[in-house]
Amino acid sequence: MEDASQLRQRGIYQTNYSASSDVPTKVKASKKGEQPITFLQLTGIFIFIICTMVAVVVIEKKLPIDLKITDEPRNPGRFIAQRAMDHLIELTSFGPRVSGSHENEVLAVNFLKQEINKIINEAKDIHIIQMNIQKTSGAFPLTFLDGLTSVYRNLQNVIVRIGSRINSEHSLLLNCHYDSVADSPGASDDGAGCAVMLEILRVMSKSDRLLKHNVIFLFNGAEENVLQASHGFITQHKWAKEVRAFINLEACGAGGREVLFQAGPNNPWIMEVYSQTVPYPYASSLAQEIFDSGLIPGETDFRIFRDFGKVSGLDFAWSTNGYVYHTKFDQVNQIPLGTLQRTGDNILALTIGISNGNYLSQGTSMEGQPVFFDLLGAFVVRFPISVAGVAGLIVLSLSIANIYLNIVSAKKRAYIDPRTYMNCLQKACFFMAASWVITVVSCCGLAMLLTSLGRAMSWYARPFWLYTLYVLQVVSIPAICLLIVTTKQRLNPNFSGWLLVQLYADAFSLLWSSLLLLCLLMRIRSGFLAMLWVLCPAAVGLLRHSLVPHWNDWKRLLLYLIGMVLPFVQSYYLVLGAVYMFIPIMGRTGASIYPELIVGVLISLMFILVLGWIGPLILGAESPWKLVKWTLGVTLVSVALVILTPLGFPYSGNPSRPAPQRFMILHTDRQFLGLNGTLNHQSSGFWMVDLDPNSPHSVDGYVPSMRYSMEINYEDCNTQLYCGVPYLLPVQGLISRTSWLEGAPPSLPYRAHLNLTDIETVNSTLKRFHFKISGPDHMGLMISPMAKTTLKSWSFLAGQKPLAGPRWDNNTRDTYFIYLAAASEHETPWHFHVDIVHSFKEEPHHWLDISLVGHFLHGPHKSDPVLTSFVNNFPIWTAVTSWSSTFTHYIF
Repeated sequence: MEDASQLRQRGIYQTNYSASSDVPTKVKASKKGEQPITFLQLTGIFIFIICTMVAVVVIEKKLPIDLKITDEPRNPGRFIAQRAMDHLIELTSFGPRVSGSHENEVLAVNFLKQEINKIINEAKDIHIIQMNIQKTSGAFPLTFLDGLTSVYRNLQNVIVRIGSRINSEHSLLLNCHYDSVADSPGASDDGAGCAVMLEILRVMSKSDRLLKHNVIFLFNGAEENVLQASHGFITQHKWAKEVRAFINLEACGAGGREVLFQAGPNNPWIMEVYSQTVPYPYASSLAQEIFDSGLIPGETDFRIFRDFGKVSGLDFAWSTNGYVYHTKFDQVNQIPLGTLQRTGDNILALTIGISNGNYLSQGTSMEGQPVFFDLLGAFVVRFPISVAGVAGLIVLSLSIANIYLNIVSAKKRAYIDPRTYMNCLQKACFFMAASWVITVVSCCGLAMLLTSLGRAMSWYARPFWLYTLYVLQVVSIPAICLLIVTTKQRLNPNFSGWLLVQLYADAFSLLWSSLLLLCLLMRIRSGFLAMLWVLCPAAVGLLRHSLVPHWNDWKRLLLYLIGMVLPFVQSYYLVLGAVYMFIPIMGRTGASIYPELIVGVLISLMFILVLGWIGPLILGAESPWKLVKWTLGVTLVSVALVILTPLGFPYSGNPSRPAPQRFMILHTDRQFLGLNGTLNHQSSGFWMVDLDPNSPHSVDGYVPSMRYSMEINYEDCNTQLYCGVPYLLPVQGLISRTSWLEGAPPSLPYRAHLNLTDIETVNSTLKRFHFKISGPDHMGLMISPMAKTTLKSWSFLAGQKPLAGPRWDNNTRDTYFIYLAAASEHETPWHFHVDIVHSFKEEPHHWLDISLVGHFLHGPHKSDPVLTSFVNNFPIWTAVTSWSSTFTHYIF
């Protein structure tokens, strides 16, 4: 009778619950509001989190011991970092190596030939090594940025092939580029890559092992010319047809570890060899999907080999210390010997693994790319996308099973019926997701406040501000939200304690399960992170139900932490690499965006990924508001320091750890000609590409004339072809806000010049315009036919439809950007024609607008005393890239 009475009573308790809290109002329980996690334990958890994050930073920065030349006798067949560094020092001693310059076309080429000949002379007899100097000309369309047609003439490549008497018809290609941008020594981008390849060639030439397949080393001389030299090799060179796979070495930073950020598009065996051979892996399909998304404004020769050579391969780049990328600070002292050792060891092992395997001779596999990621640099986990689908469904099943057992446990131990638990779980999911949304909104609000006060980008030179300004909000804001919405539940003995922790832990798992399901449906390979966040807690939860269901003290807390450690560590490991890469990029993405807002959103989202699991623990803790007050206090103090003290200054001119503000300044003479060639308007001065929102007036105190600079606005870009300014590349869509400062014209012996040589009437609807261009070795040509006409074809790419760019003149006219580059400013003139289709009954007065830009990127005409004096006024915490240019607008 007593048992039956108790059962009836329990049934009443199961149905008699408050609508506001969805919990029973009566139950036998412990002391009202008692929480199982002490404040001391919660503090210990946060200390553990901080220590773990510090440990991940240490692991991420760890580099192997570099080998010196004196170590070589004890390390036969090993990559010697010091020798690679010696190569790099000599290459960068020539200064900036702009394509077409004496430094690039003569000094750098002679250096490479000398070192390669030395390697050939000292090589073992079993190796057959050939060197070839290619001079290449061609043209190709590229949808990169606003879209352009790239045209080149007589560019140089230094190419070496090492093989054996096996005489294989299959080759692996290694690629670097020895040219650099103007004003940059190009130590990391990409002198270091070429130095690594020279040492790899030397080590392989000394090996006693016969190569099964050839290895081609391409030292290309015009990557910074929008990938032109690699196109010349892969489409024209006699050895290109035997390339079956490639390895590309690049940089968007200096030092640190080389990240494998692109792989494919086919041949998944490449990732298999990588995971089996490299001693220090650093790769993830997440990095590739980020790059493919377009969030990173850049492109590499990987694209050329993939799209024009139809070859699959791997793309590596240094991403740490991106502050020096394309600046005067990209010097040898920014690259540790350990970085060269690590990259050399990895690429050497990978090269030998591929060239001595059987994959190159087996043809192309079309299976697509696998899911892959390295685990703290120890080893690579990889599996096909099809396996990922099956594994994901299994993981989802485990998560559902764990939640089901939690529901059963709640019914047995707290008399909570399943329907009530599911209702609470549904609300918990909503509350947790809403708390994350509110966190992102809060971070955006702070970002907009700092931007409006002119204190944006404090984290640029001091990344620790990211943690105090934004990461702490990821802890405090969700905690505040969840503590408020669970006030009644925490005071109610039915749902307080571990049951409330369990409920929100299930909500956390359910949200991640939903994201995993979405990744599976959309075949998103970076869904492996969601899989980790679902799998590990579910596995630990099932283990607890099976072995120790009665644990409800510190042991249960320990089990919860065990289930979160692996996904937490792996997520932070990946987020840390993303932070290293994204923060410097914010200094060169243009002034029309809001980097503070972008970083606020990215950091909040990334650290919700890393720290979202803390929310359930806070709900089960004693005195949780102490933690909230502490984190909010640190954030508020940080905001005050950033706004009120010099600690919020964004830039640094420290030579050992620079974080400069970038300026790109073109000393320009502009001419606007009428229909008959008469000069309608002329102006001269400095065109400044505003690369961050603080430009150009951040230097007004050092360069007083900067106060008189004028912004080139939307109206200028609507009435003038490409805004009437000398863009080097078609980046109007990316960098739309620029400035103009009137000044004296540059001292130039000549300017880029365009002549109309003939107008040919092909038929009643088509006219052919013939032109001749003369000028420096780097020129930009912008063409726009009149409204109601069409540029049908041109001689740059016969048989291919011209690639159009952004529209102008009230969105009525197309634009076409042609990038012209040659190996010398003394090249013969360019001749071309364009075919215009029209429907005019009477011939119009105006057919075409054409702007021609001449860029003097190197040599004695690059700058004159006026430009030099102007640039010398800029403070030490800036990095200025400058040259002279001419801009002429024609009407035909």
